[in-house]
Amino acid sequence: LVNNAGINIRKAPEAYSLAEWRSILDTNLTGTFLCSKAVYPFMRKAGGGKIINVGSMLSLFGASFAVPYGASKGGIVQLTRGLASAWARDNIQVNAVLPGWIDTALTVEARKHAPGLHERVVARTPVGRWGVLDDLAGVAVFLASPASDFITGVAIPVDGGYSIQG
Repeated sequence: LVNNAGINIRKAPEAYSLAEWRSILDTNLTGTFLCSKAVYPFMRKAGGGKIINVGSMLSLFGASFAVPYGASKGGIVQLTRGLASAWARDNIQVNAVLPGWIDTALTVEARKHAPGLHERVVARTPVGRWGVLDDLAGVAVFLASPASDFITGVAIPVDGGYSIQG
């Protein structure tokens, strides 16, 4: 199972309505929990399985323009750890990938609203470029494979070193 549903609304924290807050948390965090809970009995009956949750670099950093998104993605990391601990004896590995600045439709939209974002990301990222979907896919394929059978409860940043910059 790859839990990849997510939404974001960019604005100042005080500008969010309760409905917007709930929509973001319900989609990003509660949806991940409910999908994981739904698949659990089937994975247990099958003798094991893999759950890969998609967090974000905002699981690690605060961002004034995406407070509920960051809260939901930070929650993904803790949910991943909790489920990994609970279901490890059932041979179910639960891990997370934390994408950084990956070139997607969502980040194209972000660049429209933040002049200079592209250049700032490249300058701060040690590998000197934005990520591409294949960068993320490789980690997900590994986590879905038997090669990761002894790995559970981890959150792997896929960010070209962005998060090590402090």
